[in-house]
Amino acid sequence: MKWTSPLIMFPSKKSFSTFSSKANYKESLMPFKMTLFLLFFLIFGCSSTPVKNNVSEVTPVSKTNKEQAVSKSINKALPSSYKEISFPEFTYVAPHPKEYRVQLDDSITGYIVVDRSLPLISFSMFFKEATIPTNIKETAALELLSPMFRRGGSSVISANALDDSLEFISASIQGGLGSYYSKISIDCLSKNFEEMLSLSKSVYTKPGFDEKQLDIQKTSYITSYKRRFDNPSAILSALRSKVNYASSPRLWNPTIEEYQNVSKKDLERFAKTKFSANRIVFALAGDIEKDSALVLLKKYFADWKKTTSREPTPSMALLKKPGVYAVEKDITQANISINQPFVKRPHPDYYPTAVASFILGGGSFSSRLTSKIRSEEGLAYSVYSHAGNDYNDTALTTIALQTKAESAFFAVQLIIQEIQKLSKEGPTLEELELAKKTLIESLHGLFDSPSSTASIFAVDELVGKSQDHYLEYVQEINAITPEQVKAMTAKYFDPQKMTISIVGPAKAWEKFENVTVIPIKDLYFR
Repeated sequence: MKWTSPLIMFPSKKSFSTFSSKANYKESLMPFKMTLFLLFFLIFGCSSTPVKNNVSEVTPVSKTNKEQAVSKSINKALPSSYKEISFPEFTYVAPHPKEYRVQLDDSITGYIVVDRSLPLISFSMFFKEATIPTNIKETAALELLSPMFRRGGSSVISANALDDSLEFISASIQGGLGSYYSKISIDCLSKNFEEMLSLSKSVYTKPGFDEKQLDIQKTSYITSYKRRFDNPSAILSALRSKVNYASSPRLWNPTIEEYQNVSKKDLERFAKTKFSANRIVFALAGDIEKDSALVLLKKYFADWKKTTSREPTPSMALLKKPGVYAVEKDITQANISINQPFVKRPHPDYYPTAVASFILGGGSFSSRLTSKIRSEEGLAYSVYSHAGNDYNDTALTTIALQTKAESAFFAVQLIIQEIQKLSKEGPTLEELELAKKTLIESLHGLFDSPSSTASIFAVDELVGKSQDHYLEYVQEINAITPEQVKAMTAKYFDPQKMTISIVGPAKAWEKFENVTVIPIKDLYFR
């Protein structure tokens, strides 16, 4: 049956003249009336039909035998508790540095990690050199020198033009000076990498030290100096250094007047010996082919100047004067740091002490200190322990927390009790296995990006780590015994050898004996 639209059933004006009578006209309207009636019935008739919402009246569809078997299998596979869930054994093998290491000449080596996923490049250069003042008057100039390389422009490009150029191409150049090495880093699009290499060389080998920018940096450093002790954590950090380390040029602090007296000539004089090619280790990661990178970097470093080598950086001497030290500040909380001299790596005691520290307080909610101090007693939001990891200086072991001033003594007593308990009884097998498992399985977090991988290997080479360091790490951690944990806890978390640093109101240390109160003005090293 051919469908006819209702619209064409309306008689036109022309059609009226063809009807001989009214009867004929009425007859012609019959198809239209029938169509209108059907539409009316469909619309209003269907809408008036009651809808049954009772689900129980719906006849269920029966499952096949196969579907029922699958359903039973799924229900059987689901554990009744989350404790019954099992996971496949996690195994991770860290990347080996030899896969990425390259050598340009006797003094320049590096690591190249190719990553073509994004058109980006990250490039860092580490220069083996020390930046340490020989007298107190040099301290301010050397502090300002570090940011002024980047902020002061160069002899090729002004400071403002440099900022505009980097912003226009969404790139960055950064650099800094340290006690053991200096660093220059570049982040940019891969298409701009060669241009950025040239720009970075001009900034750090031909610095401009714009005097307006120098005034801005002076103001910034002076403002920071004036507000250096606004935060209790900054005071605690200064107090911890004061009571654990002997005075050293590496710890000297300049005054406002010394910052104000720094001149452009001072910066130019010190800059001559910085960023030299005596020893460079670089880290390159991103969208570039290895062979192309080698050609480009050989050209880049070809005319990089070497300077007269300086004496090696002296290690910082420890005072080794245990006791309770305090700085008074009008706050409601006591900020506490408990420290003891540890080791300089590599050292056989490091790994067992790291495991002991994890069980004691480094393992977050699984650790004994968190369980006791936070969960059971409610004395602190955070309490933790740490075994310092340093290849350049003798590190410290640390236990730190923040608690109410009134509960400071009680919290420290509980910490000492937990130390003594672990050193006498040792860890449970479950604690030891969790510590080993967590430390090993967190290893992959160091290599979470190509740039991290390249940078870690570069710094490792600078400090002298073995090429097999991360393979040995797993073996060392797995070999640790409960007896070692007991011995290291007793040796490096010994309350008789610890300094206890407290920042807070006087009532925070009133229950301690033989407290040495240090005026806040005496915290800086001179």
